[in-house]
Amino acid sequence: MTYYAQTMPGVEEIAWLEIRDRLPNAVFQRYLFAKEQNGIVVFDYPGPAADLLKLRTTEDVFMQIAFHDDLTRLRRDLRGIHDLIATSDSFGRAVNDYLRVRRFSTPPTYRVISRQYGKFEYSRKDLTATVWRSLKQRYPRWTPVADDAQVEFWANLLGSTFLLGARLSDRTMRHRFERKVELPAALRPSVAAAMVFLTNPQPGDVFLDPMAGSGTILDERMQAGKFARLLGGDIDQERVDAARKNVRGSRKKPGPGDPQPDIRQWDARKLPLEDASIDKIATNLPFGKQLRGAQTPAKLYPPVLAELQRVVRPGGRIVLLTSEYDLIKEEVRKLPRLTITTGYSVAVLGVWGRIYIIDVT
Repeated sequence: MTYYAQTMPGVEEIAWLEIRDRLPNAVFQRYLFAKEQNGIVVFDYPGPAADLLKLRTTEDVFMQIAFHDDLTRLRRDLRGIHDLIATSDSFGRAVNDYLRVRRFSTPPTYRVISRQYGKFEYSRKDLTATVWRSLKQRYPRWTPVADDAQVEFWANLLGSTFLLGARLSDRTMRHRFERKVELPAALRPSVAAAMVFLTNPQPGDVFLDPMAGSGTILDERMQAGKFARLLGGDIDQERVDAARKNVRGSRKKPGPGDPQPDIRQWDARKLPLEDASIDKIATNLPFGKQLRGAQTPAKLYPPVLAELQRVVRPGGRIVLLTSEYDLIKEEVRKLPRLTITTGYSVAVLGVWGRIYIIDVT
């Protein structure tokens, strides 16, 4: 069966790495991009659909119901979309596969969500009406509803590509970290999961987030598997308290004998940690409105990076998120033990930043 994972913009490549790691029989098909809204990775997978709901780097997962990559962008596209949904055998087979996964006891309720990126002779409203009308013709016993449908069909017009999917996940996938305390500029759990995944988590890791904020990265490291120690902190006592409450209230608790997260107030420019005592670091470096007063990235980043170099052991790894591309590259070049291995451009809270993988020698 063909599925697709919907991510925050730019995270789709990291999501595929996770899919390939967690689902060894998955076969890559393509990447798609819904402008500033989402990245999309399409893949085949022969195993249970429930496996997809365990992915951490995605916002939602869908079964692909229809795909067409040669739209004219003229009004005649609507007729082709209608025929594809209302009469094609491939559409019927895909929906039957979806129904075998979901197993409704009666004809389900459904709704249509449409998105359109690019210039067309027809509007998104026209697309929505076409999909509604086609589904009604094909499945007259199904009940269309405005909200809380049992089946959500997502119709995506992405330039010359039409992608229709039936949603498998629900809101708990992208809102899984139920924070007790909300703070401004908190990371999306899926982006935090992507950063944790890029550290290559291992059971013996001593893991650090030196600027933990509301604790999202720490929570995702807890979800990623066993660790030797989990350390976090922040210069602001309010944020330390928030991280403690949020991580303590996480759905996944440390088991008997597992180490408890250690979250403290500290200054990331002068960490109370021994040299070469940390295996992996992932952190969201503050930028833009996250910085207060006279503090600027140019003043903050150099001492923080120098401190991270000091505390990470040889062979360790640092994963950073920031929008200060030139500054990070310039400062890393000054630190002989740090090397930027690669990076991924991602959109966070409407701002494009970059996740850097920095290996330590």
